[in-house]
Amino acid sequence: MRRRVLLVVVLLALVAGLLVTVRLVGPGGDRADAPTDLSDPAQGRLAWHDEFSGARVDPDRWTVRDDTTLSFDQARIRADAVEVRGGRLRITARSDPAGDTSGERPVSTGYLDTIGHFAQQHGRWEVRARLPVEPGRSRALWPAFWLRASDLPGEIDVVEAWGTPTSRQRSAMSEQYAWTVHEDTTAPPGYRRVGGWGRAAEPLADGFHTYAVDWTPGCLRFSLDGRTTGFVDLDREPRLRRALDGPVDIRLNLQVGSSYWGRLDPERPGTTGLPATFEIDHVRVFRPRPARD
Repeated sequence: MRRRVLLVVVLLALVAGLLVTVRLVGPGGDRADAPTDLSDPAQGRLAWHDEFSGARVDPDRWTVRDDTTLSFDQARIRADAVEVRGGRLRITARSDPAGDTSGERPVSTGYLDTIGHFAQQHGRWEVRARLPVEPGRSRALWPAFWLRASDLPGEIDVVEAWGTPTSRQRSAMSEQYAWTVHEDTTAPPGYRRVGGWGRAAEPLADGFHTYAVDWTPGCLRFSLDGRTTGFVDLDREPRLRRALDGPVDIRLNLQVGSSYWGRLDPERPGTTGLPATFEIDHVRVFRPRPARD
Protein backbone atom coordinates (compact mmCIF):
# COMPACT_ATOMS: atom_id res chain seq x y z
CA MET A 1 0.00 0.00 0.00
CA ARG A 2 1.37 3.37 -0.95
CA ARG A 3 1.62 5.84 1.93
CA ARG A 4 0.51 9.36 1.38
CA VAL A 5 1.44 12.39 3.46
CA LEU A 6 -0.99 15.27 3.41
CA LEU A 7 -0.15 18.80 4.44
CA VAL A 8 -3.22 20.70 5.53
CA VAL A 9 -2.94 24.41 6.30
CA VAL A 10 -5.90 25.81 8.18
CA LEU A 11 -6.32 29.58 8.21
CA LEU A 12 -8.83 30.91 10.72
CA ALA A 13 -9.77 34.50 9.96
CA LEU A 14 -11.37 36.10 12.99
CA VAL A 15 -12.39 39.64 13.77
CA ALA A 16 -9.49 39.96 16.21
CA GLY A 17 -7.00 39.01 13.51
CA LEU A 18 -5.59 36.07 11.65
CA LEU A 19 -4.96 32.89 13.61
CA VAL A 20 -2.72 30.43 11.84
CA THR A 21 -2.57 26.72 12.53
CA VAL A 22 -0.38 24.30 10.61
CA ARG A 23 -1.42 20.67 10.79
CA LEU A 24 0.64 17.76 9.49
CA VAL A 25 -1.17 14.52 8.78
CA GLY A 26 0.70 11.34 7.90
CA PRO A 27 1.40 7.71 8.82
CA GLY A 28 2.62 8.78 12.26
CA GLY A 29 -0.63 10.51 13.17
CA ASP A 30 -1.59 14.15 13.71
CA ARG A 31 0.30 16.92 15.43
CA ALA A 32 -0.37 20.64 15.77
CA ASP A 33 2.88 22.42 14.93
CA ALA A 34 1.65 25.98 15.33
CA PRO A 35 -0.65 26.54 18.29
CA THR A 36 -2.19 29.94 17.72
CA ASP A 37 -1.49 31.53 21.10
CA LEU A 38 0.45 29.82 23.90
CA SER A 39 -0.85 32.35 26.40
CA ASP A 40 -4.17 30.52 26.03
CA PRO A 41 -4.38 28.28 29.16
CA ALA A 42 -5.51 25.41 26.98
CA GLN A 43 -2.26 25.57 25.01
CA GLY A 44 0.40 26.90 27.36
CA ARG A 45 1.22 27.95 30.90
CA LEU A 46 3.12 30.87 32.37
CA ALA A 47 6.78 29.91 32.88
CA TRP A 48 8.46 33.24 33.71
CA HIS A 49 7.36 36.85 33.94
CA ASP A 50 8.15 40.30 35.25
CA GLU A 51 5.37 42.82 35.86
CA PHE A 52 7.87 45.43 37.19
CA SER A 53 5.85 46.02 40.34
CA GLY A 54 8.86 46.56 42.60
CA ALA A 55 11.03 49.59 43.29
CA ARG A 56 13.99 48.45 41.17
CA VAL A 57 15.04 45.95 38.52
CA ASP A 58 14.94 42.45 40.01
CA PRO A 59 18.55 41.16 40.07
CA ASP A 60 17.30 37.57 40.23
CA ARG A 61 15.61 38.03 36.86
CA TRP A 62 17.83 40.46 34.97
CA THR A 63 21.39 41.63 34.50
CA VAL A 64 21.61 45.35 33.76
CA ARG A 65 24.70 45.98 31.67
CA ASP A 66 27.05 48.86 32.44
CA ASP A 67 30.04 50.62 30.89
CA THR A 68 29.94 48.82 27.55
CA THR A 69 28.72 49.28 23.97
CA LEU A 70 26.90 47.37 21.23
CA SER A 71 27.74 47.12 17.57
CA PHE A 72 26.37 49.34 14.83
CA ASP A 73 25.11 52.22 16.98
CA GLN A 74 26.22 55.54 18.54
CA ALA A 75 25.44 55.02 22.24
CA ARG A 76 27.24 53.98 25.40
CA ILE A 77 25.48 51.58 27.76
CA ARG A 78 25.06 52.74 31.36
CA ALA A 79 23.26 51.01 34.21
CA ASP A 80 21.68 54.27 35.38
CA ALA A 81 19.74 54.44 32.10
CA VAL A 82 17.55 51.55 33.32
CA GLU A 83 15.04 51.92 36.14
CA VAL A 84 11.68 50.66 37.40
CA ARG A 85 9.19 53.38 38.20
CA GLY A 86 5.40 53.49 38.38
CA GLY A 87 5.03 49.80 37.61
CA ARG A 88 7.05 49.99 34.41
CA LEU A 89 10.57 49.29 33.26
CA ARG A 90 12.11 52.38 31.70
CA ILE A 91 15.14 52.43 29.38
CA THR A 92 16.12 56.02 28.65
CA ALA A 93 18.48 57.42 26.03
CA ARG A 94 20.03 60.77 26.93
CA SER A 95 22.38 63.24 25.35
CA ASP A 96 25.70 62.70 27.12
CA PRO A 97 28.56 64.23 25.10
CA ALA A 98 30.65 64.91 28.20
CA GLY A 99 31.14 61.20 28.79
CA ASP A 100 32.03 60.42 25.18
CA THR A 101 35.79 59.85 25.07
CA SER A 102 35.63 58.33 21.58
CA GLY A 103 33.91 61.24 19.88
CA GLU A 104 31.54 58.73 18.23
CA ARG A 105 29.03 57.92 20.99
CA PRO A 106 27.47 61.14 22.31
CA VAL A 107 24.45 59.38 23.84
CA SER A 108 24.00 57.06 26.82
CA THR A 109 21.33 54.36 26.94
CA GLY A 110 20.39 51.08 28.62
CA TYR A 111 20.48 47.34 28.03
CA LEU A 112 19.44 44.34 30.15
CA ASP A 113 19.15 40.60 29.63
CA THR A 114 18.32 37.32 31.37
CA ILE A 115 21.65 35.60 30.71
CA GLY A 116 22.37 33.33 33.65
CA HIS A 117 18.87 33.84 35.05
CA PHE A 118 16.39 32.38 32.56
CA ALA A 119 16.42 30.69 29.16
CA GLN A 120 13.92 28.51 27.34
CA GLN A 121 13.42 26.78 24.01
CA HIS A 122 9.92 26.86 22.50
CA GLY A 123 7.04 28.79 23.98
CA ARG A 124 5.63 32.28 23.79
CA TRP A 125 7.56 35.47 24.53
CA GLU A 126 5.61 38.70 24.79
CA VAL A 127 6.32 42.27 25.78
CA ARG A 128 3.77 45.02 26.34
CA ALA A 129 5.54 48.26 25.60
CA ARG A 130 5.43 51.78 24.28
CA LEU A 131 8.15 52.39 21.70
CA PRO A 132 9.78 55.87 21.64
CA VAL A 133 9.45 56.37 17.88
CA GLU A 134 7.49 59.62 17.84
CA PRO A 135 6.87 60.73 14.24
CA GLY A 136 9.45 63.25 13.05
CA ARG A 137 11.26 63.56 16.42
CA SER A 138 12.89 60.17 16.95
CA ARG A 139 15.55 59.79 14.29
CA ALA A 140 18.14 57.10 15.16
CA LEU A 141 16.16 55.65 18.09
CA TRP A 142 16.03 51.85 17.85
CA PRO A 143 14.10 49.96 20.58
CA ALA A 144 14.20 46.17 20.51
CA PHE A 145 13.01 43.02 22.29
CA TRP A 146 14.98 39.99 21.08
CA LEU A 147 16.04 36.44 21.89
CA ARG A 148 19.42 34.80 21.52
CA ALA A 149 21.29 31.83 22.95
CA SER A 150 24.79 32.34 24.34
CA ASP A 151 26.18 29.33 22.46
CA LEU A 152 24.15 29.33 19.22
CA PRO A 153 24.38 31.64 16.19
CA GLY A 154 20.64 32.22 15.70
CA GLU A 155 18.52 35.15 16.85
CA ILE A 156 14.81 35.98 17.00
CA ASP A 157 13.94 39.67 16.88
CA VAL A 158 10.42 39.82 18.27
CA VAL A 159 10.17 43.55 17.73
CA GLU A 160 12.48 46.23 16.37
CA ALA A 161 11.40 49.74 15.41
CA TRP A 162 13.23 52.77 14.08
CA GLY A 163 12.48 56.41 14.74
CA THR A 164 11.80 58.99 12.05
CA PRO A 165 12.80 60.78 9.95
CA THR A 166 14.81 57.91 8.48
CA SER A 167 17.55 58.01 5.88
CA ARG A 168 15.54 55.61 3.69
CA GLN A 169 11.95 55.99 2.60
CA ARG A 170 9.21 53.71 3.90
CA SER A 171 5.60 54.80 4.17
CA ALA A 172 3.93 54.95 7.60
CA MET A 173 7.21 54.04 9.30
CA SER A 174 6.03 55.38 12.66
CA GLU A 175 3.21 52.83 12.71
CA GLN A 176 5.37 49.83 11.83
CA TYR A 177 7.81 47.44 13.46
CA ALA A 178 9.96 44.64 12.10
CA TRP A 179 10.32 41.00 13.16
CA THR A 180 13.24 38.91 11.97
CA VAL A 181 14.73 35.43 12.36
CA HIS A 182 18.50 35.23 11.79
CA GLU A 183 20.58 32.15 11.07
CA ASP A 184 23.76 33.93 12.21
CA THR A 185 23.95 37.26 14.00
CA THR A 186 27.38 37.95 12.53
CA ALA A 187 25.73 38.07 9.08
CA PRO A 188 28.37 36.15 7.08
CA PRO A 189 28.00 35.99 3.28
CA GLY A 190 25.12 33.73 2.27
CA TYR A 191 23.51 33.48 5.69
CA ARG A 192 19.75 32.95 5.94
CA ARG A 193 17.38 35.58 7.30
CA VAL A 194 13.57 35.72 7.22
CA GLY A 195 11.59 38.75 8.34
CA GLY A 196 8.57 40.96 7.89
CA TRP A 197 6.65 43.96 9.15
CA GLY A 198 3.66 44.52 11.41
CA ARG A 199 1.56 47.66 11.47
CA ALA A 200 -0.66 49.30 14.08
CA ALA A 201 -3.58 51.61 13.40
CA GLU A 202 -1.74 54.52 15.04
CA PRO A 203 1.87 55.59 15.62
CA LEU A 204 3.55 53.08 17.91
CA ALA A 205 4.64 55.86 20.26
CA ASP A 206 1.03 56.82 20.98
CA GLY A 207 0.30 53.86 23.24
CA PHE A 208 1.18 50.44 24.57
CA HIS A 209 1.04 47.35 22.35
CA THR A 210 1.73 43.67 22.93
CA TYR A 211 4.42 42.22 20.65
CA ALA A 212 4.84 38.45 20.75
CA VAL A 213 6.26 35.34 19.15
CA ASP A 214 4.86 31.83 19.58
CA TRP A 215 7.63 29.32 18.88
CA THR A 216 6.96 25.61 18.47
CA PRO A 217 9.18 22.95 16.86
CA GLY A 218 7.56 23.52 13.48
CA CYS A 219 7.00 27.24 13.33
CA LEU A 220 7.36 30.79 14.59
CA ARG A 221 4.26 33.00 14.69
CA PHE A 222 4.71 36.74 15.27
CA SER A 223 1.84 38.91 16.45
CA LEU A 224 0.82 42.44 17.40
CA ASP A 225 -2.00 42.76 19.95
CA GLY A 226 -3.04 39.21 19.15
CA ARG A 227 -3.10 39.71 15.37
CA THR A 228 -0.69 37.64 13.31
CA THR A 229 1.95 39.74 11.54
CA GLY A 230 4.27 36.97 10.35
CA PHE A 231 4.80 33.24 10.18
CA VAL A 232 7.95 31.17 9.58
CA ASP A 233 7.56 27.48 8.69
CA LEU A 234 10.66 25.90 10.26
CA ASP A 235 10.03 22.64 8.41
CA ARG A 236 10.87 24.63 5.28
CA GLU A 237 13.75 26.49 6.96
CA PRO A 238 16.15 23.78 8.25
CA ARG A 239 19.04 26.24 8.55
CA LEU A 240 17.04 28.49 10.88
CA ARG A 241 15.87 25.48 12.88
CA ARG A 242 19.47 24.32 13.44
CA ALA A 243 20.58 27.83 14.40
CA LEU A 244 17.90 27.93 17.10
CA ASP A 245 18.31 24.42 18.47
CA GLY A 246 18.46 25.35 22.15
CA PRO A 247 17.23 27.68 24.89
CA VAL A 248 17.35 31.43 24.29
CA ASP A 249 17.82 34.39 26.63
CA ILE A 250 15.79 37.61 26.62
CA ARG A 251 17.36 40.92 25.61
CA LEU A 252 15.85 44.43 25.93
CA ASN A 253 17.57 47.59 24.81
CA LEU A 254 17.27 50.99 23.20
CA GLN A 255 20.02 51.52 20.67
CA VAL A 256 20.73 54.88 19.07
CA GLY A 257 21.95 55.14 15.49
CA SER A 258 21.50 52.72 12.61
CA SER A 259 23.68 52.64 9.52
CA TYR A 260 20.65 51.54 7.47
CA TRP A 261 17.74 53.61 8.84
CA GLY A 262 19.69 56.62 10.03
CA ARG A 263 22.19 57.96 12.52
CA LEU A 264 22.01 61.07 14.67
CA ASP A 265 22.02 64.23 12.57
CA PRO A 266 24.04 66.97 14.34
CA GLU A 267 22.91 69.50 11.75
CA ARG A 268 19.26 68.83 12.64
CA PRO A 269 19.25 68.11 16.39
CA GLY A 270 15.50 68.67 16.58
CA THR A 271 14.89 65.45 14.68
CA THR A 272 15.90 63.42 17.75
CA GLY A 273 14.10 64.38 20.92
CA LEU A 274 16.19 63.41 23.94
CA PRO A 275 15.72 62.15 26.53
CA ALA A 276 13.59 59.36 25.04
CA THR A 277 12.24 56.40 27.02
CA PHE A 278 11.38 52.84 26.01
CA GLU A 279 8.61 51.88 28.47
CA ILE A 280 7.84 48.22 29.24
CA ASP A 281 4.71 47.24 31.15
CA HIS A 282 5.46 43.52 31.33
CA VAL A 283 7.48 40.67 29.89
CA ARG A 284 5.92 37.19 29.96
CA VAL A 285 7.09 33.79 28.79
CA PHE A 286 4.80 30.79 28.39
CA ARG A 287 5.70 27.13 28.03
CA PRO A 288 3.70 24.80 25.75
CA ARG A 289 1.52 22.30 27.54
CA PRO A 290 2.57 18.68 26.91
CA ALA A 291 0.59 16.97 24.18
CA ARG A 292 -2.16 14.74 25.47
CA ASP A 293 -1.87 11.03 24.87
